[in-house]
Amino acid sequence: MIQNEQELEVTRQRIGAFQDALLALRRNQSPSNYAQIAKNFLYEIKKMEEEVHEYLQRLSEPEHTAVT
Repeated sequence: MIQNEQELEVTRQRIGAFQDALLALRRNQSPSNYAQIAKNFLYEIKKMEEEVHEYLQRLSEPEHTAVT
């Protein structure tokens, strides 16, 4: 789970690196090899994107303050 802006930036960079790796594999592998290799990359990208989404959503929630 992403806890702060620094972790958010690292996760965003990792997503980009995974996407770049997939693009390179797509150019250099047969479709069947690519499909097998890509599964793990796509799964990890999805997990990281969900973490980013959760973090950004959590920050956008209004803070609840007690009214006295």
